[in-house]
Amino acid sequence: MFRKAFLPTLLATVVSMGIGCAAPDQDGEDTDEQVEASQDEIREVLTGPLRKSTDAEVWSVDNAWSDTTTAAAREAGVAWAENSGLTWEEKYQRWVASFEKVDAVRWGKTIRITTPYGRTMDGPVLECADLAIWLRMTFSAWYHLPFYMTGYSNGQQVYYGHFGVVNRDGNPVAGFPRFKALYRDHEKTWTAGERWPSDATLRARHVGADDSVAGVRVGDGRTLAEGDGAGAYFDELFLNKRAGYLMLLLDRSFGSANLADGANLFHITPQATTPGDVLVQRWQRNGIGHTLPVMTAVHTPGDKLRVSTASGSMPRRQPVWEEEAQSASYFKHPYSGGRGTAADGSAYAKLGGGIRRWRTPALQSGRWNNVVPRHDQPVYVEDRNVEGIASRPERFETLLAEDTPEAERDSALATIESARRSLLERPASCAQRTKREGAFEALYDVMSRAYGKSRAEVDAQYRTLEDYVFAELEYNRSKTCCWNTTTPQMAELVLDYAAKEKAANDAAGVCKQPTPFRSSAGGKYDTWKAHAASLGRAHEWRAWSEDEPCAQRGVVEDTIGERGALAMCR
Repeated sequence: MFRKAFLPTLLATVVSMGIGCAAPDQDGEDTDEQVEASQDEIREVLTGPLRKSTDAEVWSVDNAWSDTTTAAAREAGVAWAENSGLTWEEKYQRWVASFEKVDAVRWGKTIRITTPYGRTMDGPVLECADLAIWLRMTFSAWYHLPFYMTGYSNGQQVYYGHFGVVNRDGNPVAGFPRFKALYRDHEKTWTAGERWPSDATLRARHVGADDSVAGVRVGDGRTLAEGDGAGAYFDELFLNKRAGYLMLLLDRSFGSANLADGANLFHITPQATTPGDVLVQRWQRNGIGHTLPVMTAVHTPGDKLRVSTASGSMPRRQPVWEEEAQSASYFKHPYSGGRGTAADGSAYAKLGGGIRRWRTPALQSGRWNNVVPRHDQPVYVEDRNVEGIASRPERFETLLAEDTPEAERDSALATIESARRSLLERPASCAQRTKREGAFEALYDVMSRAYGKSRAEVDAQYRTLEDYVFAELEYNRSKTCCWNTTTPQMAELVLDYAAKEKAANDAAGVCKQPTPFRSSAGGKYDTWKAHAASLGRAHEWRAWSEDEPCAQRGVVEDTIGERGALAMCR
């Protein structure tokens, strides 16, 4: 889930060298080199680039999103029959709704998609914003539909899309690939049944140390190998290898702040939610956020709605399919564009969070513009309609209401357990610590309303030692949050230390707060490093690394947040 910070000069250098690896991000979404989103509260009036044909083109635009009667629109596709009468927007929704729920490589359930080439593939390893971008960009590339995203570099608008990376005049930006000139497109030469064409250079690409796709199922039932990363997955996904190279750039360069930008997606009313829409969470103007594409949306009697979502994470992982009960809590949260004020003083409703839909690129006077389609105007909520945005989590409270308090309780507990499992994989993850505490807030609420339980009673019943060890930290004041390459072995060492610490306190007849896993004593982690050495496992402890741009890298001690300061012994 979470942030990428753009370093334009470095990005241009990296790309000109052949799209080198970018550092992975903290847990949830986004990575390091990112084009910035607009800082204006009203972001939806940005114009697009002039239409030009250049050797930077990634794929040709042969179809419009509104087409229903052209020869291409009448053909059968991955989730629709011949002569369906559907627009491509509706087909995109059908495609997302057709995903299967299957076992992920490590834990939980992930998505299985169908491609136009008769292949089924399980979800790639992505951060959360990249999951939403990957879905939209992939469908656009397959069916030669227009696609682009807008960002800022050095105060100037820059566009990544079907035309490559261009400026407002439609000219390729220096330092970025001329995709059409450099990379192959096999769409017109490959025939079903033939060996799948491969680009060895693309296949070797990585977007970070955390992008391993080993074990992920791809075409023909094969699985990717140890050492394979994002490039290997995209090589299996696209006949047009240019699209794979573009996705590597999008992965590195865009995050939740860009999806919260009205230039790329627009707000919609809660009852309009459909598969393919995107729920964005923002709790600060700059920095991390969270993104969850909608997988299913079913209207039920009594004006109710049931939705499920999928999410990537930081460090990267296969998309995790979030069940309906778990997904509902995200839509109801203030971070989803609701009422209240963030720690940096920004109103949540002005940060771009909430349920959103992709804008549609359309040609207007020779210029590409990302527009709100006419058929979506009735459900469109403008950026300036702050009250309309802020009221949506309250509307979701009614729309997504659980049938019983037991269901609410079980939903919160399932989310807590999901976060705990993630922390056993990546113990430095601040996003998962925050996810767990958000679920505890929901648990406190239902247990108070329905069962008369106090917070202390809930904690006594449901908290575990690890919740205190992996205490919630303030992201912008904690260097641990930038450390994405912690491992399950390190989690074992941290919890082994905590267990021995508690055993010693129990033997002495005292209750003491366990040592939280964070940097201290000058930004160090010596407590656990020494413990690993005492067990003969020093080789399993990794040194801290700046796995994403980390302004807080020099903190002397991480800051425990208000919820992280929960006293175990009260």
